[in-house]
Amino acid sequence: MNRWILVPLCLILALAEPARAYLDPGSGSMMLQLVLAGFAGFFMVVKLFWTRLLCRLGFRKKDGVQ
Repeated sequence: MNRWILVPLCLILALAEPARAYLDPGSGSMMLQLVLAGFAGFFMVVKLFWTRLLCRLGFRKKDGVQ
């Protein structure tokens, strides 16, 4: 790593004050919901593109097309 980046980064980390933050139990539940929603969204996008790919390759017919 470049020395010009490493030295200021070490100084910033050494001089940082500890955060005085409170995470209540609701915060953990919200983070879990965000992660689960992200996974659900990712798999939905994959499913849509997978179906389109199979249709283009001729393995599957388009729905509603006669």
